[in-house]
Amino acid sequence: MADVSVTGNFEWDYASRDHNVSANDGNLMGHDQEVHFTFTNKTDSGLTITAYNQYSSHDGTNDDTYVSIAGGFGTLQLGFTDGAVDTYEMNPLSLLAEEEVGTLHSSAANTTATIDTSTSGGGANANKISYHIPAMGGLTAGITQSTSTTLTGDDDVSQIGAKYALEASGAAITLGYSSSTTEVASAVDNDRTSMGIKVVMNGVSIMAAQGTYEAADEDRSTQSAAVSYTLANGLTVGFGTAKSEDDLDAGEEYTGNHYEASYVIATGLTAVLNVSDFDYKEGTDNGADTSGVDMNGTTTSLTLKASF
Repeated sequence: MADVSVTGNFEWDYASRDHNVSANDGNLMGHDQEVHFTFTNKTDSGLTITAYNQYSSHDGTNDDTYVSIAGGFGTLQLGFTDGAVDTYEMNPLSLLAEEEVGTLHSSAANTTATIDTSTSGGGANANKISYHIPAMGGLTAGITQSTSTTLTGDDDVSQIGAKYALEASGAAITLGYSSSTTEVASAVDNDRTSMGIKVVMNGVSIMAAQGTYEAADEDRSTQSAAVSYTLANGLTVGFGTAKSEDDLDAGEEYTGNHYEASYVIATGLTAVLNVSDFDYKEGTDNGADTSGVDMNGTTTSLTLKASF
């Protein structure tokens, strides 16, 4: 019989948006709730088999659903989940409990703006197979492969990533790198990279990274950095900043700053106050969209987070 654990989390937030686009200006409430079921079994040969199921109970969708097989050879992971990019990429904004990107869109029709707001290596949940090597000193690494969404498609995705952790003068230092390639039939493949460094010392965490994205009509570069400090009374303060530019769309750029304070009210219950300001320049937009608008604004949000 497998060992079974049931956990979950709930988030409620209230956000006040001051936005130059009227459709995005105003106040919003939202919530997110998840339930996680984990089944773990250990074989006589020493393998650990884990089945993980994560459901978004507020909207009835599933997130991560996969099986992993771990042993002395490393870990093999199969199913609908994150890959090597998400495991090893360096995203400084992850030091913040919450952050707001500014509700970007590149036109009045609310289409997605073609700009990055983090140094992500392009990972996302999808059906895939991943292999992670056993830790060798401070080195961890992995590789992921996922197939096209249709039999006739040509959009297979390959990912690799690695992290190296070391100690120096009392500081814990982590270096990370990840990259992904998505095949595009009869066109330029989509390539992403992410690299960065994280330093933790005396309650202070500092992180900086750079990401790139290249495609048929994209040549983006993103730089971001963040710092957080945890006090003995359970209060954590943080600041993060990000800037992104697209060299093929002259003048298109995004800058954002995030200020945050989070407080542990009790075990499993945290309150987060976040203020974010951003400025987005639409630029020449080298694609088909000619109705884009510049955007800017400030969002103030209060989030209550509970874990079970």
